[in-house]
Amino acid sequence: MTTVPAHTGRLPYPFDREHCLSPLPHTVLLTVPGLVRIILPSGDPAHLAVRHADVVRVLTDRRFSRRAMLTTPGGPRWTLADRDEPSLLGLDPPDHTRVRRLCAPAFRRDSVDGLAPSVDAHVHRLLDALLAAGAGQRPVDLHAAFALPLADAVLCDVLGVSSEHRAPLSEWARHKLSLTSLPPEQARAGHEALRTHFDGLLSSPRAADALVPGGLLHRLREAHSAGHLSRPELLATAVNLFVAGHATTAATLTNGVLALLNHQDQWRALRTDRTLLRPAVEEILRFDTIADVGLPRLALADVLVGATTIRAGQAVVPSHAHAGRDPAVFVRPDTFDITRPPGPHLAFGQGPHRCIGAGLALLELRAAIGALADRAPGLRLAEPPTTLPFPGGSLIGGVSRLPVYTHAP
Repeated sequence: MTTVPAHTGRLPYPFDREHCLSPLPHTVLLTVPGLVRIILPSGDPAHLAVRHADVVRVLTDRRFSRRAMLTTPGGPRWTLADRDEPSLLGLDPPDHTRVRRLCAPAFRRDSVDGLAPSVDAHVHRLLDALLAAGAGQRPVDLHAAFALPLADAVLCDVLGVSSEHRAPLSEWARHKLSLTSLPPEQARAGHEALRTHFDGLLSSPRAADALVPGGLLHRLREAHSAGHLSRPELLATAVNLFVAGHATTAATLTNGVLALLNHQDQWRALRTDRTLLRPAVEEILRFDTIADVGLPRLALADVLVGATTIRAGQAVVPSHAHAGRDPAVFVRPDTFDITRPPGPHLAFGQGPHRCIGAGLALLELRAAIGALADRAPGLRLAEPPTTLPFPGGSLIGGVSRLPVYTHAP
């Protein structure tokens, strides 16, 4: 585990954790005025914003550019696998605003509310299979059998990809999300596989059979045909919508169930009082933010953040996870407490790049955790949490396997 003292040198990022119950590394940084100097996975230097107010500043100040981070010649890079991606994650306004506006109808409140019946149907279909597999006190992997396929099914419904054209995208997404867990060429290969897959789905004549009319990809394809979206923007947006929406929701659900089962008093309280479901989901998002950090920005001018001046041309990374543990904002921030009044966690980011699918993610998490509390009240861990695989070096964290018993002993 990284043990470099706070603010005395550059800390290599990503930070390591020994196991899934290890505390968030370097929370001492929250007591240090100003930003923290880090080394990015590429080897380039950067600043890390950890305090809540500083993270909000980085996320909302337009002098910090996502686009410049990808395109500035000789500038710092996030990873050695970085490439220019004109997607929602790699554009600045006004281009970001234009592309986001084209995607927004699929994630509006009324659209998300309309998905509730199909989300519930997916949840209960998968839960039927999970409970059947766990009959007779057999352990089952909740991550592989429930969280991943749920995220896949819901997101593909939103994208409008017919079931026969759903490829094994999860593995490619895992490769694309690598920071240091895989060689750069393997991370690039994951990205290229996803890009090739969506290029095929969006190309005529295959698109006529592969895309559901009215689905998001169908509408984005029409926007491209009408000249509102370039081909590179179309492909990059399709890839990143899938990766961001699939991996984050699955990991949050798995880690959320782990947190509840590891705090049996909280699990019992939720089963008894269903009004705790909404605050429980918010606490899950705050307590163990799956994407520890947001993507880096490049300063377009000298900007004072807290007690640190970030010079033009320097990179800054916002730490959503540390912001969620800031004692200036949250009482007893290192305690998991589902009765906590909802607070301003930054699990979905903030500002122009706030997660466009936040409402959909909340719908999925509430539906899945609520159904588990209703139908699997005897749910419990089948292995000690400290033995669970907790691979590091990825933009999206969390355990990669969660064996559980689904029935009471």
